[in-house]
Amino acid sequence: MTKTMLIGVRSLSLCLLCVAFLPAYGSGSSTEAQAKAWLSRMSQAIKTLNYEGVFVYIHGKQMETMRIIHKNVDGEEQERLLSLAGTPREILRNNDRLICILPDSQSVVVEKSRPKNYLPTGLQHVTSDLKRHYRFRLVGSERMTGRDAVLIDVLPRDSYRYGYHLWLDRQTAMLLKSDLVNENGEPIEQIMFTEIEIMDQIPTEKLEPTISSEGYKWFKQEKDHKTEKIESQWVVTKLPSGYMKGMQKKHGLPTSRMPVEHLMFTDGISSVSVYIEAMNKSKPMMKGFSKIGAVNAYTTVISDHYVTVVGEVPKAAVKYIGDYVRYMPDK
Repeated sequence: MTKTMLIGVRSLSLCLLCVAFLPAYGSGSSTEAQAKAWLSRMSQAIKTLNYEGVFVYIHGKQMETMRIIHKNVDGEEQERLLSLAGTPREILRNNDRLICILPDSQSVVVEKSRPKNYLPTGLQHVTSDLKRHYRFRLVGSERMTGRDAVLIDVLPRDSYRYGYHLWLDRQTAMLLKSDLVNENGEPIEQIMFTEIEIMDQIPTEKLEPTISSEGYKWFKQEKDHKTEKIESQWVVTKLPSGYMKGMQKKHGLPTSRMPVEHLMFTDGISSVSVYIEAMNKSKPMMKGFSKIGAVNAYTTVISDHYVTVVGEVPKAAVKYIGDYVRYMPDK
């Protein structure tokens, strides 16, 4: 799998979050119920509050710093993101419509965004099934970004998924910081507000772009890559406990001229994609493991096809799923 493909598969949600460490208290089902209640409040806070702040996104050895302004009026969301370091860029969002201003390429990309989830849906709507594979705990309280916060732990019960430490503002339940943690409890990806102000109103002018796009080329992408539903002869015969197939489609990728078959599996929080494409001897892929930040990938060859399993999950998960991909033309 090429580095470009791996980066493209990793979908970066560029909005909010922040939290910190606290002394433990309570135990058992009471703290679990409290943790779930806080996560429910957080889900609403992320979407409905008006706020302005600066957050950092740390993944691998890279760090991005962004300013965000978010506004909600009668259920209509508006948002502006501006990079503060590195390559300049600005992103404007009005509900599900994105305008990305990219000065380095002198272009503006207009597209429909995917459903807006700053965290996996399962963390915002905890179901009873998730308790079989994750432990939810209200750990304690601490100061974060100058505000009183509560810390929620979401920890996996096996080696096939990552965990989370989440810091929520005690007053509003706004997510102030999020640590994605590995099997050793070490943060491998962090999103944290360094400053945030929650306001009653956001002036309209704060949502206007500050980067001039005069003379830029405009690209409109109202839909993702053309997608085709298929009756597939490719299957995954065994999955880690809790994972289920979310979809199976065929579509294009920027790194491949031929349509690529795409299977997606999720446990409600963690997600894994399987990409299957015919071998191209003029452009061989690197087999084995690759990694960018929290994203692991595993590429192998089955029936003259490259099979790449990729996701923000531990190495054990992509290896497990990749080893059970089968081509079954007579099924």
